[in-house]
Amino acid sequence: MKAAFIKQDCLVQTDGKEVRLRPGAAEALKLLAERKLFVVLLDVSSCSVVPAAMKAKQEISRSVLEALRVGGGHVDALVECPHHPDEGCGCWGLHPGFLYAAAARLDMRLDECYLLCDQADDVLLGYRVGCRPVLVLEGRSIGDLYDGHQPEPHDFPIAFDLCTAVSYVLTEEDATGAWGHPRQPTPLSQEAESQPAGEMPDFSPTVRLFTPVPGIKGVVTGWSTDQSTTRRWLVTFVFGGVWLSLGIAYLLTHLYRTHPFPAYFYYLTLQFIPRPLRAALFILSGVVVVGLSVRAFARLSATNGARKR
Repeated sequence: MKAAFIKQDCLVQTDGKEVRLRPGAAEALKLLAERKLFVVLLDVSSCSVVPAAMKAKQEISRSVLEALRVGGGHVDALVECPHHPDEGCGCWGLHPGFLYAAAARLDMRLDECYLLCDQADDVLLGYRVGCRPVLVLEGRSIGDLYDGHQPEPHDFPIAFDLCTAVSYVLTEEDATGAWGHPRQPTPLSQEAESQPAGEMPDFSPTVRLFTPVPGIKGVVTGWSTDQSTTRRWLVTFVFGGVWLSLGIAYLLTHLYRTHPFPAYFYYLTLQFIPRPLRAALFILSGVVVVGLSVRAFARLSATNGARKR
């Protein structure tokens, strides 16, 4: 499956606390979708957000995705970093954990994918994993990104904005179709290849899948619900069940007092047992059923959480 990995910074611009789409961003993603390229949004800013602030960060991502949808754009998956900034994970920065995780979980070949990025280090990450990088300037100059030095390697496209970057991708796709194979990437120089020192840290980014992919398991579909919300709705469900039971009990009491019932109802309703014992029996059996249900729900939640990780 071919994919276009796009850093979220290529799509949005921040003006104070306001985050909005860059001009033409939705149209650019619409063109990728029309060419059947799987669009994966990389929220690398989540790598610098503490878990307590992740909910607010996800709200920004939701608003970005909604703005793209309204504008006709489409995102198939979103990759986020769930780690604390102090953990030193390998999700992004000097290491391409985002790309490795998305490729592994979504069954992609990175040498058939594109990376639309906005930093010089991102270009190197793309080359290291075999992606075709496209550098998006968005109002900056090459000198700003490379401190006046010559970019290394030299054969990657550089675009003024995201729309231009997407046009490069589509041109590359046309060329690949004409040649019958993708362009062979240029090997990195030894200096560029050896920049990240040491072993790659652990990484386990969250991959949120918005477009169903046959045979893909072990990823978060859509937006996960936090535990507090789950507990709140579970309590609401139990309360509603109790309220419904009281209503049914009142109705049955009224019918029992005003309408004749067959003789077997005497045994069916356990009237041969004293009322206090009868009440205790129903309460005890209800507690057992609720306890078993809660236990099964907890096990199911734990299993789903393990699969997502």
